[in-house]
Amino acid sequence: MTTTNRERILLVDTNPLFLERLAQKLRARNFDVVATGSGEQAFHVLRDWTLPVDWLFSRASLPGLIDGWILADEYHDDHPNRAAVIAAAQARVSAQGHTVLEDPSPAAVLDTLSGLMAQHHASEILSHAEREEGQLAA
Repeated sequence: MTTTNRERILLVDTNPLFLERLAQKLRARNFDVVATGSGEQAFHVLRDWTLPVDWLFSRASLPGLIDGWILADEYHDDHPNRAAVIAAAQARVSAQGHTVLEDPSPAAVLDTLSGLMAQHHASEILSHAEREEGQLAA
């Protein structure tokens, strides 16, 4: 990954200490991080197509009209093959395939995001190789 094309991660949580700790860990791994405590602000970030969001972590319960589930739905519209990571009071299954963690630590969120990214990048490499193989066969 080059510094000019860093992946952008949107973090949404009402706990400023949790949010800052997770943001620092991700920035140390050279990610472009946008952190907010508001669902409304996060929604605007997701809708800004000039600076697209590659990955999303959100607390399920947020104050105001837009919660983490709404953000995950919006994220899913642009990234149907990627899971958002949602922190909730209890783990549950997401119909859209999002990863729901029960009150995770910053380290658990970091590990989960890293795993999802690794899976996604591996599937992209495999897909690219299959396309090249198909072109050579034709």
